[in-house]
Amino acid sequence: MASLLEVKDLAFHYMHGVDVFRGVSFAVEKGQMFTLLGPNGAGKSTLLNCLAGLAAPSEGYVKLNGEDVGRFSARALAKHIGYVRQHISVTYGYTVREYLVMGAAPRIGMFSTPKQEDYERVEEAIADLSLQKLADRAVSNLSGGERQRVAIARAIVQNPEIILFDEPTSALDYGNQIRVMRTMKELTERGYTVIMTTHNPDQPILLGGQVAMLKADGTLAVGDADSTLTSERLSELYGTELHLVFVDEVDRVACVSSKL
Repeated sequence: MASLLEVKDLAFHYMHGVDVFRGVSFAVEKGQMFTLLGPNGAGKSTLLNCLAGLAAPSEGYVKLNGEDVGRFSARALAKHIGYVRQHISVTYGYTVREYLVMGAAPRIGMFSTPKQEDYERVEEAIADLSLQKLADRAVSNLSGGERQRVAIARAIVQNPEIILFDEPTSALDYGNQIRVMRTMKELTERGYTVIMTTHNPDQPILLGGQVAMLKADGTLAVGDADSTLTSERLSELYGTELHLVFVDEVDRVACVSSKL
């Protein structure tokens, strides 16, 4: 039986021929947490765009339920894959509730309007992400953390099989980072497949699941978070001495640096 998402021998390079990454292979199953970990500039966002069908790989393939993503129309692919970007740009003064209803668009016919069940899903998403106080505010007037929660709610309304997160906590304060990661874990518990990029090794430690370490040379190491994340690998990945130490107060390991 084919994996939900299969990536095989994927490579991407720009017109000048320099590889962003190469030889990337992994598989992701339904309900799995999968983290793409690596330093800035390693190509994590480009790889995520290939998974979303927004960038065409130079070599290899990405298959969704056994079919190449390049064969899907944008509308058809949106029924399976939701994408939460780092930054949400909203030009018009849509309220949060109006913006969330748009998440149902891939499942609505060309000349159709949202159904009652779509509006019900919007209200459920508002409740899930505790957006009740923001529901009638303009998205353009929200803070970065608030917009991030709204973007996740919209992906829930879209109801895809896979939700992609590109550096979802990069612009958030620490409290909102924890809230967003907690939400992503809850999404996997509800059966969604979550794929996220990050440069913070503590996040896959907290989230568990599978982790893919994308090195600056464009190669990838994949495995479960517990066994793949080691002090030696993280030190090599980031080019600085790092250590995984057990912290009694939180009953888990954490990534720390040596003295400056």
